[in-house]
Amino acid sequence: MARLMEKSIAEQLKPIFEPRSVAVIGASADMGKFGGRAFLHPLHTGYRGALYPVNSNRAEVAGVKAYPSILDIPDEVDLAVFAVAAQYVPQIMEDCVKKGVKGVVMITAGFAEIGEEGKRLEEEVVRIAHRGGIRFVGPNCNGIWTSKVRLNLTFDFAPQPGPISFISQSGTLGGYLFQVATSKGYGFSKFVSSGNQASLGMADYVEYLGQDDDTRVIVLYMEGIQGGRRLFEVAREVVKRKPIVLYKGGRTAPGSRATKSHTASLAGSDEVFEALCRQAGLIRCYEAMHPFDIAEALSYQPVPRGTRVTIIGSGGQCVTTTDACASMGLELPEFDDDTKRRLKSLLAEHAPVPTNPIDTAATPDPMIVAKILEVVCALDYIDGVICSGPMAGWRGTADDIRNTLAQAEALISIPKKYGKSLVCTAMRWHRSEMGLDLMRQAGIPYYTTPEESARAMWGLMRYGEIRRQVGADV
Repeated sequence: MARLMEKSIAEQLKPIFEPRSVAVIGASADMGKFGGRAFLHPLHTGYRGALYPVNSNRAEVAGVKAYPSILDIPDEVDLAVFAVAAQYVPQIMEDCVKKGVKGVVMITAGFAEIGEEGKRLEEEVVRIAHRGGIRFVGPNCNGIWTSKVRLNLTFDFAPQPGPISFISQSGTLGGYLFQVATSKGYGFSKFVSSGNQASLGMADYVEYLGQDDDTRVIVLYMEGIQGGRRLFEVAREVVKRKPIVLYKGGRTAPGSRATKSHTASLAGSDEVFEALCRQAGLIRCYEAMHPFDIAEALSYQPVPRGTRVTIIGSGGQCVTTTDACASMGLELPEFDDDTKRRLKSLLAEHAPVPTNPIDTAATPDPMIVAKILEVVCALDYIDGVICSGPMAGWRGTADDIRNTLAQAEALISIPKKYGKSLVCTAMRWHRSEMGLDLMRQAGIPYYTTPEESARAMWGLMRYGEIRRQVGADV
């Protein structure tokens, strides 16, 4: 381990996240096997380096020359992926040390999560790896995705690159959440199924990602809190530069028992964990998909200076969004009289006096939301806005399409012009997709429900509070 500690965390993990060559030990052409998925996924989804299958029983795998051992590969290997039975892992790790392999992803299970015998085996593997200068992901994990070299060991699709990095102690749940988030259009820089965390723990990943230029927001799914003190110390420094959003399993007594059998983790006291999150500046969520909705907004929007929000919409959208914001502790300050008059002059005659929220009340002007934004974003007592997204007219004429794009372009200009956070609730009808696509490309997050939009704004404002608490500029 002393040899490893001479290197920075960036040097230790670079071979894992930016490998120039990968050997899959236990490679197979059968997608039903872990070794099949670990080899075929990078082969078919655009890995940019050299890929070597290792299988002592085959001359080739999926048409690619195979090698009996990693020692038989004639070229250098940066990263080795283990997809073999646990009892073979110590010897294979010894071979990796001899070969000069720099990092390992250990998909293999059968270690500390199964009991004392497995724990002893895991400790032996750690000793061999660290003595040889190797850090590894896992064991008992489902692999990684890294956009830097498009290495995908996990998914049967090519993930969309983006600014979010996600570290998950659960392989299956983490992979599912990743896919759902991807289906919403969110892009990822890194995904790690961290498994038992025998060599690399949450603190190591957070420290690395805190320095990673491709990562703007870090999302964590945690069960246990191994190395808790170091994790929270590292996190407190990282949140000065970028936000960390997490969801923790094992909050309840039955859930705590489940974590022990799942990833050999001790869940610990939830009250203590909650206090540590607040002290370290972690944004904690209590439903599994919520961190990703918040991370999408945090990836692109300016950090608000306060918790004062304006809502722009129509009828029930205003009511439900107001309820959601208020329940999350966000403020909705009433407008001053001059602002009320200016806003009222923009709205249809039948629209109510705009006090906050602002009910557009079907005002026929297609640019009404953009005009309102120009007024409210100039107010020094408003920190962020939730508004309806661009909508095309019912007829779908050329003018309707032009209006939709003009609405989107006007919304896009607001955050940069005023330095205010903007989140949209997009009702996907009236041929609005082209306007929404423009917004996403420009980094304006949009959501399908008032609650999602309110939560995203809460996340932005919570991070603003955190930055002020840790002495970072806002």
